[in-house]
Amino acid sequence: MSKREHPSFSSRIGFILVTAGAAVGLGNVWSFTYVAGKNGGGGFVLIYLLTLAFIATPVFMAEMLLGRLGKASTPTSLKKLQTSAGSKLPWALPAWIGLVATILVLSFYAVISGQVMAYGWEALQGGFAGWEKDQIIALDKAFKADPSVPIFWSILFLVATAAIVSLDIRKGLERASRLMMPVLFVMLIGLVIFAVLRAGFGAAFNFLFGFNEMQLSPKILMEAVGQAFFTLSVGVGGIMLYGSYMGDDVNLPKASLWIVLMDLSVALLAGLAIFPILFSANIDPAAGPGLVFITLPLAFSGIPGGAILAFVFFLLLTFAAITSAISLLSPPTARLEEAGWSRAKSAWVMGACAFVLSLATTLSFSSWAEFHPLAFLGFEGMTPFDLIREGVNNVVLPLGGLAFALMVGWGLKREDVRVALPMENGALFSIWYGALKYLVPIAIIALFLTAIFGGGH
Repeated sequence: MSKREHPSFSSRIGFILVTAGAAVGLGNVWSFTYVAGKNGGGGFVLIYLLTLAFIATPVFMAEMLLGRLGKASTPTSLKKLQTSAGSKLPWALPAWIGLVATILVLSFYAVISGQVMAYGWEALQGGFAGWEKDQIIALDKAFKADPSVPIFWSILFLVATAAIVSLDIRKGLERASRLMMPVLFVMLIGLVIFAVLRAGFGAAFNFLFGFNEMQLSPKILMEAVGQAFFTLSVGVGGIMLYGSYMGDDVNLPKASLWIVLMDLSVALLAGLAIFPILFSANIDPAAGPGLVFITLPLAFSGIPGGAILAFVFFLLLTFAAITSAISLLSPPTARLEEAGWSRAKSAWVMGACAFVLSLATTLSFSSWAEFHPLAFLGFEGMTPFDLIREGVNNVVLPLGGLAFALMVGWGLKREDVRVALPMENGALFSIWYGALKYLVPIAIIALFLTAIFGGGH
């Protein structure tokens, strides 16, 4: 079984939709809106666009290229490339760390996504219509207080994810993304059309794209870099695995451009859909992470058809979460399949592991809320959930991205990289290659140091 032919997507559009689905997730809708809101809107959005273009996108292309060249699971791909490059450095190590990180991320992702699904179910039953702020806060507290409730929804989310991944990549990953990605865009555009009709649309548009609130600082710069990294899902190997499924007919730079533009479009459309509702309801856009679970239901509660709109919004978030969760579960599944396991068994076993780990996040919101296991090491006030999330976002993602940038920029031959992409040996390739070789490592190291000294998000 380990000798089976490495699978591939059926077409270029299939590859683009699946990889875009991996990139598009809660980071685009949930994280982008609250991070942009708390950082003043337009100024942050401009910095985010620049860091997305010159830092995150080069790493995204590099990670996909490593997958295309390796044509195997992430550790095997990097081991093969290390051998061909004649390097003595342990290239496969970041991939093994990435496999562990994908399950850790999926463990807390499932809990957050489970609450998204639960709120969608609540809205489908007419919930949030006419609700007061106290009712919405009480719902959030009740959801987290009884562990059995988030456990149920986490299981439901993980079952859906494992069921899709257990199929082969064309029946599972590709078919799901071909359905979910267009539906996601349609729902977002529908929400934006609704938002255009709101009284707060002009103020929201100015907030997102005006620069009167711009306050450049090292902290905001690092937040923009971190958000760009998180929103493209680079650094843990999921994008590399999808790159290994890429057909030879796919032009990697062009495909990357389409994927990044789709990813960016979802984030900006989410902002245009959410902020007008917030401004119309006189809600502070800097409400923070609670924007989705407290602020938005409150906004939906006071408008005609609010329950229906809330259901559409949370259904949209569920679609975005599932497409990203698929990319998290796929790398460890592919590695077990490569070792001789069936794809279905690999997916369900890894899904079960993610569920067991998800209990740490679930309990962090209830009985473990005051449990700070690493306080003696200086991590005061951090629950197991905080440690997992911060550890992955502030350590694994930056170091993984740094490793991939160094492998392509310094480990592989320049001409081999150019031909594999492929790109003409002109200005565009020189800019990308130079950014990957010099700018990206400097920026990621700065982000990593900022996280260590407590200046990041």
